[in-house]
Amino acid sequence: MIRPGDRSRWRLPQQVLWDQVRFPWRGWRAAADLLVSPGMSGPVARRRPLVMWVHDIAPTRHPEWLPSRRSRWYWGSFIPLTARFADAVVAPSESTRRDLVDLAGVSPERMRVIPLGAPLPVREVPPAEVAVVRRRYGLDAPYLLYVGTVDRRKDLETLVRALGLLPEPLCLALAGMLIAGRTRLPELIRESGLAGRVRLLGFVPDADLPALYAGAAVFVYPSFYEGFGLPPLEAMACGTPVLSYNVTSLPEVIGDAGVLLDLPVAPQDLAKAIGRLIDDGALRADLVARGRERIRLFDWGTTARLAHEVYESHRRVR
Repeated sequence: MIRPGDRSRWRLPQQVLWDQVRFPWRGWRAAADLLVSPGMSGPVARRRPLVMWVHDIAPTRHPEWLPSRRSRWYWGSFIPLTARFADAVVAPSESTRRDLVDLAGVSPERMRVIPLGAPLPVREVPPAEVAVVRRRYGLDAPYLLYVGTVDRRKDLETLVRALGLLPEPLCLALAGMLIAGRTRLPELIRESGLAGRVRLLGFVPDADLPALYAGAAVFVYPSFYEGFGLPPLEAMACGTPVLSYNVTSLPEVIGDAGVLLDLPVAPQDLAKAIGRLIDDGALRADLVARGRERIRLFDWGTTARLAHEVYESHRRVR
C-alpha cells in the first residue's frame, strides 16, 4: 500500500501533486500491476492500469455547496475528469453510478457498483453502557441524534426548526465535525433560541457510537445528497429507528427499514414524522426489526470479493 507522507499540512496543491505525480511514480517504482485509488481521484498520465473508487460527485451537481473557486474546481471538475481516464470506476450505489455517467461522462462499460459494508455489527447495547455514554455527553433528556459531517449538503436548518416544534425536554445531539466555510449552523442555533436544547458533540470516537445510537429516540439523517450513507446503517445495527430523505442513494441503503420523506421537507413535516416515530411503539418496533434484517445485505466480505474481482480483471499481466 502506498500512502502519502505527513498529512498534517495537507492542502490542495499537495493533493494534486500526490494524485498526478507521486502516486503513479511510486507505483511504477514498485513495479505494481495495478493502481487502486480509494480516495476519489487518480492520475491521468500513468504506466499502469487504474481502478478508482468515487463515492459521490456532490460538488459536480451542487458546486454552490463548496466555499471557494479552487475547491469547486478540484472536487466538482477535476475529479470527474480523472474518472473519465480510469480503466475502471467503482461507485458504492446506483445513484452515484448514474451521476458519474450523466455528469462526469464516464463510460457505462467501465463502471461497477459495489455497495459498502455495514460499519457496525448488529448488537444489543447494554443499558449500563448507554447510561455511561449519555452522562459523558450531557444527554440527560430524551434526544434525537444526527451523525455525520455538518455542512450544506445536510438539511440541519430544517431539523433545528423542527426541534422547536416538538415538546421539551426533547433535545438534539449533533455528532460530527463542523466544516469551516460550509455551514452557518452555530449562528442558526443561536438565532433560533434553541441553544439549550441542541448539543454539538463534535467528533465522537467509534467506541462511543453504539451507545450513542442506542440511546437516541430517533436517528434523523436529513441529507440532500449521499453517495451511499453509512450512518443510517449504524443506527439500524444499534436498534434505533431511522428517519431520512428520499433522495439519491438513501432509498438504496435504507429501503423499507426507515421512514423516507420526499422533498421539499418543511419543519412541520419533519416534526410530524419525528413525533410519530417517538409515539407509535408498533411502528418503532417494526422499523427496528426491519433495520436489523436489512443491514445483513451490506457485508464487507461481499464488498471485498467484488472489489477483488474488479482488480483481477484489470491488473497488468506480466
